[in-house]
Amino acid sequence: MKWFVQRLFWSPVLLMLLSASAQVKFRTIVPGHTIAPGESFQVQYILENANEISGFLPPQFQGFRIVSGPHVYSDGKSSFYRNLVFTLVATKQGRFKIYGATCLVNGKLIKSNDAFVKIGPVEEAGDSPYFLRLGEDPFKKISENLFLKLILNKQNCFIGEPLVATFKLYSRLQSRSNVVKNPGFYGFSVYDMINVNDQVESEEKLNGHWFQVHTVRRVQLYPLQAGSFTIDAMEVANEVEFSRSVVNKRTEQEVTENMYGNNGTKQAKDANSELYKMNIKTDPVIVHVKPLPAKSPADTFAGAVGNFSINAFIEKDSILKNEENSLTVVVKGSGNFQRVNAPAINWPQEFETFDVLVTDTLNKAWVPLTGQRSFKYVFVGDKPGWHTIPAISFSFFNLKSKTYKTVSTKPLTIFISSKSKTENKTIVSESRPKRSGNRFAWWLSATAALAMMLGIFLWLRNKRNAIQKLKEQDKTNEGSSSLRPIEEILRPAHLTLEGEDKIFFRELHQAIWNYLNIRLQLSGSQMNKELLSTILMSKNINRDLVEELIEIIRQSETGIYTSAHMNLNKQEFFQKTGKILEAIENSLV
Repeated sequence: MKWFVQRLFWSPVLLMLLSASAQVKFRTIVPGHTIAPGESFQVQYILENANEISGFLPPQFQGFRIVSGPHVYSDGKSSFYRNLVFTLVATKQGRFKIYGATCLVNGKLIKSNDAFVKIGPVEEAGDSPYFLRLGEDPFKKISENLFLKLILNKQNCFIGEPLVATFKLYSRLQSRSNVVKNPGFYGFSVYDMINVNDQVESEEKLNGHWFQVHTVRRVQLYPLQAGSFTIDAMEVANEVEFSRSVVNKRTEQEVTENMYGNNGTKQAKDANSELYKMNIKTDPVIVHVKPLPAKSPADTFAGAVGNFSINAFIEKDSILKNEENSLTVVVKGSGNFQRVNAPAINWPQEFETFDVLVTDTLNKAWVPLTGQRSFKYVFVGDKPGWHTIPAISFSFFNLKSKTYKTVSTKPLTIFISSKSKTENKTIVSESRPKRSGNRFAWWLSATAALAMMLGIFLWLRNKRNAIQKLKEQDKTNEGSSSLRPIEEILRPAHLTLEGEDKIFFRELHQAIWNYLNIRLQLSGSQMNKELLSTILMSKNINRDLVEELIEIIRQSETGIYTSAHMNLNKQEFFQKTGKILEAIENSLV
């Protein structure tokens, strides 16, 4: 009963924690500048931190003509964010109210704010971003009216302290933009918040002009080690259209992400228009990561930074001898959950334990990550009587107080009966009225059940012993030689071939840099493609081989950090990586 009450308590507490820190937001966004009669413009209804959404009802848009909509944009990975977009055309001048929309969120009716748009005279020819005057430099006009920014909320932080990096595209031009290179985030764990598929748009006024602003990507970054690390450039290829005659056309932008050169459907342009191509990119930004203060050697700290609490409960307080049971430890709060490892448990000597199962319930829309990580330990015991699992401790570094803190659970007790699970089943069965015709079948079934249970028990024990031997073997191998075989380094990636693409590319990317760290002693800010290429070339590695390795790293980063479709065979890609690393290894010998 105790474990049931604890579960009943912690579940709503978690829900309240998440809902309290992630309130639903429903906003109406319209252009802030004056719109000319006959021009199209967008009305956005942005819904954030919503789970169950239904019954969306837009307003009437009186005084406007609806060109298209609603178009719903989302990355498809979560239900926390929705962007519903209408394209309208203004038919007359004046100041008009755009009423808010309504919808049901988690069974509750909510309404977005009202907004106002101003419809007025068109711009003069000299001020129109679409009009290209005689003798005007098109590339200068592009650079002044189309640019990419990387915005960091901080450039100095501790290990494990979250950063937010936002990539924004500013445009006043008739443009089609395609993300052709995503940055590498070496030295950081990365959690995506917004990507180009979300179609997050806004308007900002810079130097007296209104810009259409597209949030191309927003990520949470968690530094993994101290040092100075460079956030590489994001690169965007652009096609910009100008006209020598049309003045009052409303400029529009299209932003996509395609890492493999497919620019999508070509759109017809006006006979008097001119098309120019230009690539733009962000400037590299350096982040300085400070080490955490020295900690006590006896501390249980393993890298968690933030604010956490811990709780534990046993599935059953009383069990039979050799009956399977489970202990669940829940660490909840906010911080760098990727460093929240399974807490050490001082098990009673009589208990046999098995592999831990880890599950996450995290809200990646909030900084830092908020939610919980659960660890489920399965165990059996064969000694009757009362047993105590001592208090379980978890340590973390609190950024607000700049101190290390340790939180602990209460000790847990469990009673093991002198009756075994198999004996109990036999006694219960024998107490029932016997049927002579089924006696042989009963004995056959009982024998089969006992054999099955014995087989499962032996299999679990052998599995645990095998895992322990592998761990000991790995330690022995690490101690005996610093040059691990490439096959062994790539083993984690090989094990994920049948899993999710992002996990495979992350493991492969990590394995490649692990090899380079071992072979070339590259670490920290040295782990970037440009420096790697220079070092390999200086060691007389074949240029084609170097370029192939750099391309594999780029494709792996694409698989990790973007939603682009990777049209490749993972098995072939993995084998190619192994061959290239083997070839480099042979050249370095």
